[in-house]
Amino acid sequence: MKRTTCSSPRQTQSGLTLVELLIAMVLGLIVISAVVNTYVGSTRSARFSQGLAYIQENGRYGITTMQRGIRLAGYAPNGDLEPFDIANSSSTQIAVRVTDLFDCNGVSTAGSGGVAVNTYAHNEAEKTITCTGSEGAVAMPVVEGVDAMRLLWGIDADDDDVPDNYVVHSSDIDPNLVVALRVALLVNSGQPIRSRKGEEKHVLFDKEIITDDKVARNVFSSTVMLRNID
Repeated sequence: MKRTTCSSPRQTQSGLTLVELLIAMVLGLIVISAVVNTYVGSTRSARFSQGLAYIQENGRYGITTMQRGIRLAGYAPNGDLEPFDIANSSSTQIAVRVTDLFDCNGVSTAGSGGVAVNTYAHNEAEKTITCTGSEGAVAMPVVEGVDAMRLLWGIDADDDDVPDNYVVHSSDIDPNLVVALRVALLVNSGQPIRSRKGEEKHVLFDKEIITDDKVARNVFSSTVMLRNID
């Protein structure tokens, strides 16, 4: 009689070899790197786009603000009004006289005969344009992100209401001969948006400004003809 023995099939365990594990790790690192690079690239692109939009928005608003303020110079429905306070103006600020119920700080001008003197000036430390009213006497920021402002005064020497030349500010300018102003603003992106530093030259009429950083900038300018002149 034969004895038969039953044997169960031998169970073996299988897993990843060291080579397979290394390959999986490398593939995982490639995928992670691709995801990180995509995220960093999209973030950098979004920051750059936001910076350019910041420049355009502040530049246009800054020029519009200065145009509106300068065009009101000398407005007086009931008589003549000297348009500018030359003594308190310069190449980086302008003091505008206008007949109005309130100054640019929102304070009543009743105590000064209804005449406001609004001084628009560049604050270099804060990178803003401010407006200080003659009654409120508060330097209120009206435009942000401005690295520099430059003003040139258009002088009419032959009484034809057309500027014959544009000059830098001086204390001997006759405000009654000023028929136009040129204003230039150097507006920044608010934060570094470039991948590397680069030296740039920015021209604001007769003045050059050199920068060397990762901040983007653009110059906005306008010539404003005065409306309230004889």
